[in-house]
Amino acid sequence: MSSMNDKPVTLTIAGSDSGGGAGIQADLKTFTALRTFGTSAITCLTAQNPSGVTGILEVDADFLEKQISAVMDYFPVKAIKTGMLFSTSIIERTHSLLSARKKTLPFFLVIDPVMVATSGAKLLQDSAIDALLNRLIPLAELITPNLDEAEILCGKKIKSSSEMSDLAKDIFEKFGVPVLLKGGHLQNEKMALDILYDGKEIYKFEKPFVTGFYAHGTGCTYSSAITSYLALGNSLVEAVGNAKVYLHAAIEQAYTAGKDRTLNHTPKI
Repeated sequence: MSSMNDKPVTLTIAGSDSGGGAGIQADLKTFTALRTFGTSAITCLTAQNPSGVTGILEVDADFLEKQISAVMDYFPVKAIKTGMLFSTSIIERTHSLLSARKKTLPFFLVIDPVMVATSGAKLLQDSAIDALLNRLIPLAELITPNLDEAEILCGKKIKSSSEMSDLAKDIFEKFGVPVLLKGGHLQNEKMALDILYDGKEIYKFEKPFVTGFYAHGTGCTYSSAITSYLALGNSLVEAVGNAKVYLHAAIEQAYTAGKDRTLNHTPKI
């Protein structure tokens, strides 16, 4: 019997960030802050901190399958996000599992097409790009590329926010999946603009740029916030809007941990 105290279950399939600011760690902090029960399946161990990645250890695909199955056999997962997937074998196995599960247990799937860390380290092998684009992305209810990732997705580079709507439409036309195009890399703009295109309407979400913090983990946090709000019953537009508010608060209320100011995953909203 359910009760008002029950929490929807969320799942992150992503890499572990030993520095705590991104990846699985950021996802689980966000899930908890937004009142969902977070579970995880780790694709890779990384040795990293906000300054850079010094090592990546890929998890065997069979063991990844055991993690995902252990969670989904027990919990009624409402929403899933993927982050760092790294290799073709991990992507293929994730696709196989999730496509089969979707037939019996409906869930939202948010794909953050993680390719390069803020520090510049490659988090997706070149050989795995085709598998991500052609196998996994078509399963999603939303993909959340930044502008660098969008260039890889559709081969177009933009220089101003005025071009973002057309680019979001191009990505949707290619994959048939709603897209949230994130404009945070356009540092010459006054506002951090994100464009959501669901195949019918363009929705714009913007907040003033905030400086003086390290951007490590913002993409992970944003996508896991959207995943949380979808699990809580928000529509896609509502989930993105609420996640944008949460992320902006996490940035504005950043605090010092180590050498840099880092995201506050439990901000006052």
